[in-house]
Amino acid sequence: MSAWTLNDLRRLDRKYAEEGIVVHQRPFRAAMELLGSGFVMSAVGNPDVKRIMDAYAAMVPEVETSWPGAGIGVIASIDQVRKALFPIVFGTVTLEPWQMAGFSSAKEWWNWCRQDLVIAAEVAFASADLHDFTMGLNNLVHANPDALTLWQMSRSNLEDAANTLPSTFSHDSVIQPICMVAELSMKAALVWDGIASDSFKGRDGHNLVSLAQRMAVARPHRDDARVQAVVASLPPYVASRYKPAGLKRLQVIRLALGVQFVAASSLRRITDADLAIQMEEDDWPGPRPAFIA
Repeated sequence: MSAWTLNDLRRLDRKYAEEGIVVHQRPFRAAMELLGSGFVMSAVGNPDVKRIMDAYAAMVPEVETSWPGAGIGVIASIDQVRKALFPIVFGTVTLEPWQMAGFSSAKEWWNWCRQDLVIAAEVAFASADLHDFTMGLNNLVHANPDALTLWQMSRSNLEDAANTLPSTFSHDSVIQPICMVAELSMKAALVWDGIASDSFKGRDGHNLVSLAQRMAVARPHRDDARVQAVVASLPPYVASRYKPAGLKRLQVIRLALGVQFVAASSLRRITDADLAIQMEEDDWPGPRPAFIA
């Protein structure tokens, strides 16, 4: 057994913070560093590694809650919002809606959906959008770094909204990242198709309706009418930086789900990640209902 103390973990945590190591990776790194040549991971587990990682998690509880999975998005049951963690999968795996939404069982998911088939369908579609956005971005070849950067920034803003909405009392500040999810993902799709990334300067660069129209012309898709409905419902977010948009919590949540759909749609046009079409063609959930802000 190696000799280490809580002060060693505190010292390493400060070091990792200064180096920019994300929180969920720190316990494992600490185990490697403290055990040195004695660090061994085996099929049956290593008790020394487990002791260090458990002690780190006890010292920094955020270790357990900061895991990003393969992607982060939002799901909602009326105005009850949950941050959804899309799991990391290996090989060919069929995921149920409750698994994509990060629930531990189908029963937990069904109860959270209030045992309501309409709500469950909405949650399933939101999970499909998270799947298509996550898998679509992961499947892109690194041929257009400017477009990839825009999609990654769109994902970052979606994560901000997902982290904020479940517990926030005031939702006015969430409007900005919600609008940015739509803007950045649509710009990414246009840049992927050859539009210069610096061509969006000026007021038209924030014209989301125009961006949606340009994306529809460049790559027509079954999602186009719904994308237009979502972006037409978004408030003028430059103005919303300085004064409240006057939206109810439920409206903001629907807009967050809407821009998650827009982001997913931007990649459904380019990649073969399209779980949504399978759900839309099944008996359940069936066709998506019209978007209502």
